[in-house]
Amino acid sequence: MTKNILILGANGQIAKIVVDILANTDTKITLTSLHARPEKSIKSLDATKEENLVRALKDIDIVYANIGAEGRQKNAANALVNAMHTAGVKRLIWVATIGIYNEIPTETADIWRNILGTPDNENTYMGDQAAAARRIEESQLDYTIIRPNELTDDNKMQQLNVQADPHEKIIGGPITRTSVAEFIAQLLLNPEQHIAESIAISSTK
Repeated sequence: MTKNILILGANGQIAKIVVDILANTDTKITLTSLHARPEKSIKSLDATKEENLVRALKDIDIVYANIGAEGRQKNAANALVNAMHTAGVKRLIWVATIGIYNEIPTETADIWRNILGTPDNENTYMGDQAAAARRIEESQLDYTIIRPNELTDDNKMQQLNVQADPHEKIIGGPITRTSVAEFIAQLLLNPEQHIAESIAISSTK
């Protein structure tokens, strides 16, 4: 049966790879982003606007959100959760970042904090991401939060460490965007997996 997928943040690098992977599968994909690209069939949709999201969710089975915009994560998560409840859509795949549970290894934690802030300060990138994840976890949605490790642009597939305990220290290394996209694509094709989990993915060292 065809899966109808709504992608939020379709202009992003990972989302583009996901779309390519799903090209010959039994999926129907609606591409949206804050900025439209008609030549790429990407429609404009502000993920912080609940009413617009409700309209976009008509006939959708799965939402894949790869927004990543600083200062908008919490607002987008709140609007999306409300809109999905209104529209009766349950399955959400949300991409965040490692660090929102203070799970970065001690030896590198200070570097991340200096760049991205801390999970308890919503005015920082990390804090905004953490607040968004909490909103999703408190919802009644069938969510999966995916937290990739540091991203690289190498066009290769890697063996992955998949950690389902959000408070377990990250044990893997940097991960390619291609590997993240493949993980997401397989989850979109098998949406019964990893429900109500926050998954950290990284490369095996």
